[in-house]
Amino acid sequence: MHWGVVALSVLPAAAGLAASPAHFQTVGLYVWKDSPELHAFWKACGINTLQFCDTHWSIRADRLDDYYARFAEGIASASRSGFRTDVILFSNIAQWTGPEEREPTGTGVLFDPRDANAFHARMSSIARAVRALRQADGFTFIAGDPGGAVRAPFGPLAADEWVAMAREVRKVVRHEAPRARFSVNPWAIAYWQYPHLSCFTSAWWIREDLLARAILDAPDLIGPDCGVQLPAHTHYRPLALRVLAGESAHSSDRSDKSERSNLLFPDASDVRRLRQRGTARTWAWPYFLLDEADDADVGPGGVLKPSVQINTRYIHRFVLQMRRIGVNGIIGNWSYAGHLPKAVNTFSFGRFCRDPRATPERAIDEYARLLADEASWRELAQVLRFVEGLSNWERKLPPEHLLTPLPCRLLTASEALAALAHVTPRASSRFPFQEPPERFLQRVEERLRAELPPNEDRRGDPGGDR
Repeated sequence: MHWGVVALSVLPAAAGLAASPAHFQTVGLYVWKDSPELHAFWKACGINTLQFCDTHWSIRADRLDDYYARFAEGIASASRSGFRTDVILFSNIAQWTGPEEREPTGTGVLFDPRDANAFHARMSSIARAVRALRQADGFTFIAGDPGGAVRAPFGPLAADEWVAMAREVRKVVRHEAPRARFSVNPWAIAYWQYPHLSCFTSAWWIREDLLARAILDAPDLIGPDCGVQLPAHTHYRPLALRVLAGESAHSSDRSDKSERSNLLFPDASDVRRLRQRGTARTWAWPYFLLDEADDADVGPGGVLKPSVQINTRYIHRFVLQMRRIGVNGIIGNWSYAGHLPKAVNTFSFGRFCRDPRATPERAIDEYARLLADEASWRELAQVLRFVEGLSNWERKLPPEHLLTPLPCRLLTASEALAALAHVTPRASSRFPFQEPPERFLQRVEERLRAELPPNEDRRGDPGGDR
């Protein structure tokens, strides 16, 4: 069966809902590499674009032929399933030469782009990558993380150095893949010009957004033949909002407080300015919105422990904000560690992007009704609402950015567990879940048991007492 945007078509008829025309031209996921077994789920959620990550610089050169063959097949596979594809290209990272097969740190060896020989070598490597992956619909040149000048021997680099490099990469894409679109993403541009600053300080976030805004106006870059993907940190990201709010609360400098309170990028005027210049693709790129990735999910001892997290209210707020300011696409994030526990987030993201009428309550009810039978889906919907209130992601937000909890009749984890015990998976759901519904319900149970007081039964929680 071919799955298009069909999430609502598989709901029981009594749901009484119909899909609205898409507002966003691009509803994407940054998935690193292709995963064909998840195509049906992504399509059913309304995802139409997959963004991949080219890390050829981390692989010894003699292994690259095989790497590119597999990568190109992943692009072809996604295209056959009806997705548009985009490939991220990194900036000033030198090609790994060994002796190990892979660069051991995962962040690469930085080079000074003012070194003509090193710069030429990087352009040659990027040209090879684009040539091998030329069937992709687009390429995106990203600023940093990895990339920039953090802990580099050559010191700070003006953001203009990255802009100049972006212009050269655009030329490479035009030559090697003339049918592909080209975009830039100023993610972590502050790592170029201010490598000494920590992202745990407001100074870093202020400069990150100011530099990104300046890049929008850089001559001969963003316009009809160059799109832009904007991280939009200050619209949603707990780390940025927490740092900015915390330091502002302790500052006596009125101008400093004003600078923080006005820091919201992009805004409608930014998008309007881009549109006036003929920019066809202005996308938001919220890397920590759907999956907490390395920003959260951290348990005792700092160990990453992905668990069921539901953030529909905050995803809805972000999509609403982006719709209001006028971006025409959003690339959500996804990780191999967290995509299964965060299935409700992926589903809700697609729904909100596709249907301006969709609400957090409606998205949760829809997902519950797809998964559970007619007699018990309402119980599951209440359980999922309760789990939304347990979000680690939400707990990291400063108070002024918190949203009102969803109405829920369940008040404790014990009550939620009792309700979950009455849920029965739908016998013949035609929705292409990522994993059997029974396994997702088990994950929900594990999440609830982790919230029980110490004296209550924690069986089923991998981190609890056996």
